[in-house]
Amino acid sequence: MGSLVARAISRDKPLAAVVGFSVVLGLWNVSQYFPTAGYDGVEHMQYADGLIFGGNLPHYTGEYYTPPGYYTVAGVADWLARHLGVGEWHRAGMALNVAFLALTVIAVHRLALELWPTRPRRAIAAAGFIALFPLAVKDEAMFHPETLSLCLTTIALLLCVRTFSDARRAWLLGVTLGLAQLVRAPALWAVAACVLALAVGRRFKEAVIVVVIAGVIAAPWYIHQYGTYGGSPVFNRPTVQKPLFERRPAAFYVDPGIPAVVSAPYKRHFLNRLLPTTYSEAWGDYFGVWAWNGGGNGGHGRPGATARVELVVQSLVGIVPTMLALLGWIFLAGEARRRPERLPVVLVPLFGVASYLLFTVSYPTPDGDVLKATYMLTAAGAWALGFAAALDRLRGRWLQGAVAVLVVSALAELPFLLY
Repeated sequence: MGSLVARAISRDKPLAAVVGFSVVLGLWNVSQYFPTAGYDGVEHMQYADGLIFGGNLPHYTGEYYTPPGYYTVAGVADWLARHLGVGEWHRAGMALNVAFLALTVIAVHRLALELWPTRPRRAIAAAGFIALFPLAVKDEAMFHPETLSLCLTTIALLLCVRTFSDARRAWLLGVTLGLAQLVRAPALWAVAACVLALAVGRRFKEAVIVVVIAGVIAAPWYIHQYGTYGGSPVFNRPTVQKPLFERRPAAFYVDPGIPAVVSAPYKRHFLNRLLPTTYSEAWGDYFGVWAWNGGGNGGHGRPGATARVELVVQSLVGIVPTMLALLGWIFLAGEARRRPERLPVVLVPLFGVASYLLFTVSYPTPDGDVLKATYMLTAAGAWALGFAAALDRLRGRWLQGAVAVLVVSALAELPFLLY
């Protein structure tokens, strides 16, 4: 893997610049961001500490329903940092996410070249999208497993595309998907997308190999969860005893939260509204874990004047790339009808949105805490390809205008991305 990364970067100076920027930005944020400040930071660190220092999985506490993959590697990194005398040694586990995001950027670039070998600017546009996506940058600086899930899923998409031309890749694809399931439950989207795409492309032997290997690797975790807690071995959490479609009002699904989604994109506005909360959390800091302290004043904190300006800018910045990513996904879906090797890139975002919708409806909370866009971060690599595909289709003044907006947007993001 190291030699492949080195060759990819050495052959492409723009890619080297994007990866270098991502690494510098990530390391800076890790050095500034306190480990307990992220999503459920204390629970995630306790999981890693208990696993590595105590040899125990959590039981009915904290993140007990989350697989141990990330906590194993992060815990080992923390153990090494602690024995080397590093002050806040949990930052070692956070720093791993910088490497995982850098690998994701490279994988997205290679995946774009696999899909469009004669369109190198699509590859660099996709790499730039994932490197600058605020949700990815935000999660990268946390003690959190989602960045590793994103990394493994994106690598799996690359391997799946290559399996269509080289059946020998199937076993490596199965291993990657198996490991991804040991990090986060959303990896199941990638398993389903890759297997279905191979089946549609009549690569039945390869599909069976992937299912068997991925299943064997992930089986011990699912068996442990089912044997210990019963119920669903994927996500075993109690919920309200109501029929599914009675758990959320109609406004939850359709209210766009306008104009507050732009003018006041932070906690307490459009509470428990699917679209505006998810958008604001993807491009900004709706819950106040990054640019402002949403937990202050007994959970009723408000962002200060500077933070409010940053949040408004972030909400505006996200409009154009979001629209391009959605349009690009539609273009990819059309291409996948004739090119089944592109189908997994289409299916991962589709399954991700469907799974996120099912999750947020199944587990309603008064404070809207389940409406975190990070639950869909696993699909961000595929969305980056959609963004690149749409941007590359623009011509003339449309292209010039879009590039100008994106450049200004990127510059406007920098103060926010630098914690």
